[in-house]
Amino acid sequence: MSQQPEQAEQLIRELGSLTDQARTIGRSRITGVPLLGWGIAFGVGYAALDLLDGAARLVVVLLAWAVGMLGSWYPVRHAIRTGSEGRIRWGWVVVLGASPFLVAAAQPSSWIYTALFLGGLWGLAMCLYAVATEDVPFVVASIAVVVLAALAAGQDLAPPLALFGVTTALPLLVLGVRRTLVGSRHV
Repeated sequence: MSQQPEQAEQLIRELGSLTDQARTIGRSRITGVPLLGWGIAFGVGYAALDLLDGAARLVVVLLAWAVGMLGSWYPVRHAIRTGSEGRIRWGWVVVLGASPFLVAAAQPSSWIYTALFLGGLWGLAMCLYAVATEDVPFVVASIAVVVLAALAAGQDLAPPLALFGVTTALPLLVLGVRRTLVGSRHV
């Protein structure tokens, strides 16, 4: 009889450990590849906005966006289902659909500030998702996007969009690589 409380405590500890492992694997499978895609999209796309002209700019930006979208949507078919995927997709549709209206309301003084505003807004949306899912590393990586948008806008040392793209790509890519590796170990 005296072993029952000890066994119950052991089971509770094991359940907590299993829950933590499941959360880690789930986050890795759900956010790993998308973070890689958006890290590439931010790094390449924003740099192209600043450093390229004409058709080359348009092609590179569209390809970068396609990589981000593919990275976001493809893994969901193979990921662990949480039941919230549909609501999350609709949330992103709302953010993307609201973006031009927020730009019209803010009336940034140039297309550069428009692009930084949108990058910061999308970083904020990522951060809210991370807060809702209690994903602290993703909160840190995504809030960095918001802060870096402001820092890039307020400096004159480097082309602002290229600086924003490269510096925001780093935390997204680092977290994406880490999560993709963790997820691949548990396939």
